[in-house]
Amino acid sequence: MKRFFERAITNITNYGDTDIFPFPIENLVLFDKRGDTIDLLLDIDNNFRARLAETPPSNYSALTPVSYTGFRWATQIDPIWNAYLLGVVLSISDDIEARRVPSADNVVFSYRFNADAASPDLFLKEFNWRSFMERSLVLAQTEGFVVTCDISEFYSRLNHHRLENALKQLGLRGSQSSKIMDILQNFSGTYSFGMPVGGPAARILSELLLNQIDSLLRLEGIEFCRFADDYHLFSDSYEGAFRNLVFLSEKLLMNQGLQLQKSKTRIMTGAEFVATSPLGHATADDKVPDEGAPDLAEQSHNLMRLSLYFDPYSPTAKDDYEILRSELQKIDIFALLKAELVKSRVHISLSKKIVSAIRFIEEPQRSEAVLSLITNETLLYPIYSNVLWVVATLYDVLPEPSRNAINEHVRKLVNAKSHVIGIELNLLYAVRLLACSEGPENEETLNRVFKATTSVAIRRDIILTMARWKAWAWLSDLKNFFRTLSPMERRAFIVASFTMSDEGKHWRQHIAPELSAFEELVRVWASEKIQQNGWRIPV
Repeated sequence: MKRFFERAITNITNYGDTDIFPFPIENLVLFDKRGDTIDLLLDIDNNFRARLAETPPSNYSALTPVSYTGFRWATQIDPIWNAYLLGVVLSISDDIEARRVPSADNVVFSYRFNADAASPDLFLKEFNWRSFMERSLVLAQTEGFVVTCDISEFYSRLNHHRLENALKQLGLRGSQSSKIMDILQNFSGTYSFGMPVGGPAARILSELLLNQIDSLLRLEGIEFCRFADDYHLFSDSYEGAFRNLVFLSEKLLMNQGLQLQKSKTRIMTGAEFVATSPLGHATADDKVPDEGAPDLAEQSHNLMRLSLYFDPYSPTAKDDYEILRSELQKIDIFALLKAELVKSRVHISLSKKIVSAIRFIEEPQRSEAVLSLITNETLLYPIYSNVLWVVATLYDVLPEPSRNAINEHVRKLVNAKSHVIGIELNLLYAVRLLACSEGPENEETLNRVFKATTSVAIRRDIILTMARWKAWAWLSDLKNFFRTLSPMERRAFIVASFTMSDEGKHWRQHIAPELSAFEELVRVWASEKIQQNGWRIPV
């Protein structure tokens, strides 16, 4: 199992544990204390039942917006158990991939497993949402009709019993299946369904489940493409398209207990599908603005086609960055942003791209764009966590007047309990943005948030921020309540205690017998990091 845990840690430290929540400090521990972490994971594997009972996963869940009125439930798994689960799933990923519709058939484009054990990338990059759409466009031009649909509440409704049966069909010899199911049962509590959203382990397991539906579609002779929970079905007639839709709906419900989203299920002609494709155009329900601005419409489409992914660890990172900058210079990002901000509702996909692209434009437009983003929280509500994250990444390079304006506005939203910040995920990112600037007003605001919230992730980040600001009085008082803190908060306070001089040292000596194995690893890591000149506690 060692090699699978090694690859799990490599992936987590390169890409994070989810694509929704901020990067937790424990992931740095996994990176810096790699050998010790692997030893801990091997100990969990060899003594699984005992370790699961002694220190069960402490997971964090929160609502995340997907539209102006729609939400989904997302979960960040306890860091050490996330690494363990991913390692166990990786140990059977070759078996899962071998059972799936072959990637060479260009049918299923989501999360095709990368067998290169030396790569931090778990999935082949050439199979993605874009290749799914490109293949769909080709088929739409040769077939008369297209059904577009996706599964309702996909991850939250995945059935554990059906997953367990699918794992048994792999014919595995070890105990991986039972360990996976025990962890998922811990995640879902008394429910026998649901998997955490946002991590690679859940993605790999979900593909195993949906492979049954893919196989049934192929046996029926239905032409289709799939990416995750999105299906495109193709037929030469409307009647055939409708029959395909009925077949898919029936098989999903009978075999997986899943249903299609009614509001997103459509039958259209191939020409209509091509005309409304997100690669070159907007969807019918979420149209890129083009009225009176053909140049902006073309630039919007060009931006949507462009991948903003940049890997700083690539051997060609410098050249890749310059190529990306060169492509973005052909697009007036600031003009696109202004066009979105005058609407009553933004185009969500396009706006996300614009927000990400702000990082690549220069002053003074960058500061003006950042302030426009921060102060239009109601309009940008569905993507405001993206806004807060991008602004935090740019914070240190922004001029002081812009930073002051950002702080003032975010504090106002938090203190006024704005409905935008009322969503826990947005408040979590707002706290991380306020953490960029030390000062009495921010300290008072975070103190109020800490007392008012029950979110362990937000409280963790505030503990780390107070430590970064060396708020001794606050930390010394919190020390009295250490035993009442959640595991996530406890680990943060262990790190924070190193800013408390002798008081922290004496406290750690006193509390040492009560620390779990992972907490002890965090303590050792923090002790080593705090001795490095210039090291600042990250948030």
